[in-house]
Parts: sequence; structure tokens; C-alpha cells
Amino acid sequence: MPKRELSRREFLRLSAVVTAGIVSAACAPSTPAPEPTATPVPVAPTTPTAPAAAPTTQYKEAPMLAELVKQGKLPPVDERLPSEPVVVQVIEEIGQYGGTWEQAVTGQADVNGAMSYDNELWITFDESCQTWRPNVAKKVEVSEDGTEFTFYIREGHRWSDGEPFTADDIVFWYEDVVLNDELSPAKPHWMKSGDELGVVEKIDDYTVKYKFAKPHGLLLLYMSYVWGGRGGLEYPAHYLKQFHAKYADKDKLDQMVKDAGFETWDQLFWDKMSPTTNPELPVLRAWQLKDLGPPWIFERNPYFFKVDPEGNQLPYIDRVRLHAVEDKQMITLKVIAGELSAQWRNLSFSDLPLFMENREKGDYRVIKALAEHPMAFTIFPNQTLVGDDVMLSIIQDIRFRKALNLAIDRDEVNELIYLGERAPVQAAFPNLQDEPELFAHLTYDPEQAKALLDEMGLEVGPDGYRLRPDGQQLVAKVDVFSNKTLMDAAELVASYWEAIGIRTSLEEISYDLWWPRIFSHEYAFCAYVKDSIGGLARFVYLRSYAPVAHSTYWAPAWGLWYQSGGTQGVEPTGDARRAQQLFDEAKVTVDTDKQLELLTEIERLDLKNVWEVLTLGPGPNIRIVKNNFRNVPEVNYCVLHDSDAWAEQYFIKQT
Repeated sequence: MPKRELSRREFLRLSAVVTAGIVSAACAPSTPAPEPTATPVPVAPTTPTAPAAAPTTQYKEAPMLAELVKQGKLPPVDERLPSEPVVVQVIEEIGQYGGTWEQAVTGQADVNGAMSYDNELWITFDESCQTWRPNVAKKVEVSEDGTEFTFYIREGHRWSDGEPFTADDIVFWYEDVVLNDELSPAKPHWMKSGDELGVVEKIDDYTVKYKFAKPHGLLLLYMSYVWGGRGGLEYPAHYLKQFHAKYADKDKLDQMVKDAGFETWDQLFWDKMSPTTNPELPVLRAWQLKDLGPPWIFERNPYFFKVDPEGNQLPYIDRVRLHAVEDKQMITLKVIAGELSAQWRNLSFSDLPLFMENREKGDYRVIKALAEHPMAFTIFPNQTLVGDDVMLSIIQDIRFRKALNLAIDRDEVNELIYLGERAPVQAAFPNLQDEPELFAHLTYDPEQAKALLDEMGLEVGPDGYRLRPDGQQLVAKVDVFSNKTLMDAAELVASYWEAIGIRTSLEEISYDLWWPRIFSHEYAFCAYVKDSIGGLARFVYLRSYAPVAHSTYWAPAWGLWYQSGGTQGVEPTGDARRAQQLFDEAKVTVDTDKQLELLTEIERLDLKNVWEVLTLGPGPNIRIVKNNFRNVPEVNYCVLHDSDAWAEQYFIKQT
């Protein structure tokens, strides 16, 4: 099979992200705030130091690791790094070793999200989001017809426990996890081209090949995005086999299952697979869980495979410490008191004036940055709701969904919730700007909204609220993902809906309950954000535009049907089914112009059918960073996810 190494220009066409980065530095400080409370004292950073035991070493390492080498507890740094380590370009300057990155979380369920910047993929995007760079793979070759993808592993790459990372780990993931129906009853959709599951072959210890019966025009996009497809990169075979029925002694495995409080071995296996709850799991990441909190402490991986341009093994920062707080307001208080090193999770944009006012006392800077989810607060009416057929019939009527949109004053939402920083929804659809009729339902017209509801026969009762066809009061119950900005926006939108006669109730749902709720299909409305990554990279998170995953908020049962290959869920009809078919076409072509054409048609169907209640388009999120916490991007940049933001080169600067 003819093959070629993928060029940067070709990958640019495959993966271009057109969303513009929005990052700006904060303005001058204003009125001082009260003195901050006592803060944890970080370990004093030091400049990179070569270990005394290896004076001729090619690379340098953190003092805490150099000491372990001296004690004979670690091999020299040259033996811990692969033969060709990744060289990471620093944002500002070569960093200093040491210190602890202090963050805050709302509990165990929040830890995974808080550590989402610490992920390693086969390939990643560069800071422009316009091309890719090697990562775990030192090289990728793609056959001319797009059916075979060969990934080359760095010789000498090791897991955090020092064991070799090789093609055998990838084969274990494919043969013993993906193909095992107990562990993977639904196969990963990104490993399919057409209806057929791809195959993984070991070429040698450092080379694996992914093969497909048909071209897979989107595989590299999936491989370069943290929620896309990691391709077996987090499955250390030498560790996980002890929890796998194929390899473990049955009596021992049964006892481990019982001791852990599970009923089946597959439950135990997946429990052991979590890098944020299992300190024993070997990882490829920059930091490994050491203490299961609170506080949760992650410590540097001594075998991490990246260095800076001067040969200093990364990461610079020794530890990440996640402090538990009772609620998100406590995080805000910790931020303005200067207790956190760098925080961008669980912050409300509406608190920006407060953060700006307290910069000097808190000794931090405020960065406004475009992040993974640039679209604003969105409500998703569930068109596959179970348990309430009357409500389902109302939701499935496009007139109802149009009315919900027409009732919203988006200018007011922007000013009150997002301080005027959000662009209109149209900005997220650059290829449909010449079709204004697709956005007509996004105007503010409560009278037209009332007329549509009247046309549906949803009469107004004596209390001013509308009735369902069965005579019960029409109540829009909205499950809102736990987030202060989203709850603020939800309360404002609820007031608009009540003004057109729809009684609205809100319930804030914590992260640990969110996915069970979604996968139950029993909610009428849920509220989160609409994913809006630009260019062809939008295919990676297409769930917001077409029902192609169980996590499609506006139709989880349709998404489950597609994801399971028709074995579960409900088959959609009409434009929803057409959107799935368009996605199928996009996956089996390597013609990027054709892919963009198919994506645009999916976007057109999304708007035409009013599948969501949209408020606003792209805009910045906020990041609070201590002034001595450096190498965090503060200029225009773009990342698909926080894992693309090069956290391993962040450092705490000595004063």
C-alpha cells in the first residue's frame, strides 16, 4: 500500500480551526481589596540542576528527581527519557524547577475536569490551531487512499513506573478492551469508517498501524483532540492485565472484585483505569496522582517524555494540589484572596469586575481567553424524552422550539451575564452568513412567540400560565449543569419564558449526577453550552449539531442508536437521520473540500430544525493567574482544549 508522511500543509487542510483566539491582558488595578487570608507557602523554585551522579548527562532534571538518582532510587535522566524526546517551545522564557500549583475544586467529581490540561495524545495542534505537531507519535504516515495510518512510537518512552511503553500496549487496548464485549459493548465510533470497525496491527515494538476498510478522513482529528480518541494511550498492559479476566487468576480476580465492592470484573477494570482516582495507575502524563484527597496531590512523572529547548526535563512544577471547597463561591473568595496559583475552572464571567478590582491585593493577573466551549448558555429540549409522551409531543413541535428562542432578549443576556463580551450566534456559523433566514428565530419577538404557542393550542390558564393538551399546567423543567454563569443565565431565560406563559423550574445538577441524568433520557430540558470548535475540527464534537453520540443533549436516544450501530436507542427520521448520514459521508472521504461542504449542510440542518435554544455565540472565558506563575499564554492564541495549552512548561518564578 503506497504511503506518505503527512505534511503540515495537508494536515492544515484536514484540521484547520477558524475560531479566532481571544486573549487579552487585564487593565490597571482599581480600588484595593481587604487583606487576603493566609496562603499556602509553595516550595521555593530553583533553577534546573543536573544530578550530581551524572555530570556528563545530556539532559537536566528537577532537584527532587536528582536527589532520588543520587540515592539510587531512580535511573539517570538520560535513561528515563526516550531517544527522541519532544522539545517544547516555552511561551516566555526557560522556566525554573519547583513549587506547587494550587487550585480549588468542588469535590472528587470535579478533579477530572480540573486536571484536563494534563493529557497526552498521539499528535496535538500547535499554538495557531492551524497545523499539528508530533507528540507521543514521533511521526505519522498515511496511505494515499486514507485507509491506513502508521504511528511511530519514540524508542525508550516509558510509563511513569519506568516500564516501557510500546506497541504491545496499543494492541492490548484494541484486542482486549475494544474487542471485549464485556468491557466495550458499544465500540468507539471514531474507530469506525462506514459501518466497519478498524483494525490495529503491531508492526514492531515501536510501530502500530490503524487499518480501515474504507478511507477514514477524520481519524487524525480524533487522534489530536482529548475527547476525540486517544487510541489506547492510557492502557498500560503490564498493570491492567491483573484486572482482566483473560489474564488474571479467576479466584484472585473474583476476590479483588469482591474486596472493591463491585459485582463484575469489568467494573473493577474501569475503576482501575481512572488516573484521577487510582494512584497506582501508570501514566504518560506530566503529573501522576499521589494522594487521593482532599486535597488531591499530583506529583511530577519522572519518566515524562518532554524537555525544553535547553534540555531540561519537564514539567517545571513539582506538584499540583487541588483543594476541596464546599461551593463555587468559595473558589471566588480564594481567588481574590490570592490563595490559588492559577485557576480557570468554576469561575463566573459575571464576577470579572470583582476579580479586576482585587488584582493588586491578590497579586494576580486576569486573562480573558477563548476556551473549548466558546458558545454561551444553551438549552437543549430533549426530543427523545421518556416518561412523558405529552411533553415529548410538545417539544418535538418546531413551533414550540421557535417560540422558546423568540422569547429571549439576547442583548440583555449579553450585557447582564457576559458583560457585553459575547458575539451573536451567527459568528459561530461563518459558512452560513448569507442565509439570514436560518437565524430568524434568534430575534427577540415575544409577541410572535406567544402567537406560535397559541397556534399550537397551548391555552393560557386563569393564573396566566399555559396548559398542556391533557389539561395539566405546562412546566418547562430545566436541568442546569452546575456552574454559576449558567445558573445566572438560566434564571434570566426563565423570566423570559414565564413572560410568554411557560412556567419554568430550574435544578442545578452536579457533575457526578450529570451524565447519569443525560443517559437516563428522562429530562425534558437540560442546559449547558453548545460546542463550537471551528473548521473541520467541529466534526470531533459534532454531537451539538447532529445526533451522533449518546451525549447529544437534545436527542440522546437518537445518538445512542447511531453510536451503537443500531443495537440500542431509537432510530431517528427526517433531517436528524440525514445529519447522521452526512457525517458518515464525511468520515469516508479524504477530500477536505467535500468534508467542509458536508459539515456546512449539517450546520444548516441544525439551524433549520431549531434543535436547541441558543443565546449567544463565541466569547472569552476568564483565567486568574498569580503574577509569578509564568509561561501562560497572554496573547491571541487558540486551543482545542486545555490539554493543548502546554501546562508542562508553566513555572513558578522566584522573586
